[in-house]
Amino acid sequence: MELSTILIAAFCGFWQVLSTTDYGYTLSDTLGQPVVVGGVVGLLMGDLAQGLVLGGSLELLYLGIIYPGGVVPACASSAALVSIPIALATGLDAGAATVLAVPFGLLGAALWTVKGAVFNVWTVRVNKCLEKKDFKGVRINATILPLLTSAVIFFVPVFLCNILGSELVLAVIDSIPEWAMHGIEVAGSLLPAIGFSIAVSLIGKKEIMPFFFIGYFIVQYAGFGAIAVAIFGACVAVLYYFLGNNPTSGASLSTGDEQ
Repeated sequence: MELSTILIAAFCGFWQVLSTTDYGYTLSDTLGQPVVVGGVVGLLMGDLAQGLVLGGSLELLYLGIIYPGGVVPACASSAALVSIPIALATGLDAGAATVLAVPFGLLGAALWTVKGAVFNVWTVRVNKCLEKKDFKGVRINATILPLLTSAVIFFVPVFLCNILGSELVLAVIDSIPEWAMHGIEVAGSLLPAIGFSIAVSLIGKKEIMPFFFIGYFIVQYAGFGAIAVAIFGACVAVLYYFLGNNPTSGASLSTGDEQ
């Protein structure tokens, strides 16, 4: 086994720990986004463009995932941190890599459940420390020990999956007929549509849907790039928010009319 494989596996395990610490939700959530993982891992493995392509495909798959009541139905970061390095190492395309990512996303969800169960131990100990006014014990049981526990829960599985996954995936790929592999790639290319449809269903209010279709037709028929449309859409969203949520705007207009 090459040293580079071990280092990439260790890096992915460490990155998974950072993205699941919840020390600053914005930071941890950003680090766990597949497109961010794809860019960083692709850069480290010498193929930034393909890493971004893989990350973008997975980003669409997990675009509509929400965490109701703190329950994690699928972990996008674990899916990306295992499937993207394996795909880059074995030459899988985005469709096949998306199919590969699904079970690792479910594995990550199971690890989140284990984390929540184990953290109950530290919660009980924090309460006991508070009763004794042991504030040093509160800091240890509320920060240090949970961080170490999270490191063990998330680092080890992601590290081992990266170490053992490449050889296993190569063996499986070699045993799959070409027609079946093509079917997997086609099926994988459809999976991002599921995540996109979930996101649309979440924001699919009748007042907002016209903006969705406007953006679609601008991209398809006006020839504008996705970045330009995203900037334009952000400006429209800000205007829509302020004009729709500013109660003084209507009052000032009516006052002006009366004068």
